[in-house]
Amino acid sequence: MNIDAVIPLLLAYRYWILFPLAFIEGPIVSLIAGLFVAKGTLSLLPTYILLCLGDIVPDTLYFGIGILGRSANFLSRYLHRFGFSEKRLLSIERLWQQHTLKSVLLSKWAYGLSTPLLMTAGLAKIPIGKFLRFVIPVVLTQYAILLMIGYEFGTSYIMIGAYIQDAGWLVALIVIIFLTAYFFVSQHAKRALLRESQ
Repeated sequence: MNIDAVIPLLLAYRYWILFPLAFIEGPIVSLIAGLFVAKGTLSLLPTYILLCLGDIVPDTLYFGIGILGRSANFLSRYLHRFGFSEKRLLSIERLWQQHTLKSVLLSKWAYGLSTPLLMTAGLAKIPIGKFLRFVIPVVLTQYAILLMIGYEFGTSYIMIGAYIQDAGWLVALIVIIFLTAYFFVSQHAKRALLRESQ
């Protein structure tokens, strides 16, 4: 998702667009939303709730697709596109059963593999209550941290903006640092998940 497209959408539609944007790319949107909370454009509580729902709802949908896919071969064919063999799929299902929290954390940070991993949670036949019991606290914590980071950067931007004519470079630098860190953490999570599954 293009960051340049997110900012005008948030300014134009505010809360109405937060849920769909979070559905598509929650972590990036939450950082930008934190900047807007710091500026007073958005209020903290409704922003936080909409961002969390925009993450929990798709996670639950992917889990549901996994449940439906247990009786249909289409999901197995879909997962093979991401390099999941039958053996690896069985290993991942075992991880979901035995290490649910670790599996949730890995699936949330394994950028590019998150959707198929969440589907395997449904395939692993874990109860929806257990799935949500682990997913909801992770999402609530993740978005609290991301909003706080965005808010702190927004506050710093406002303070520095009083002294620096063009502080846009600072925001760009902060976003680049976060995206780089997010990329490296997600790559590490992918490798850790593949090691666990073998």
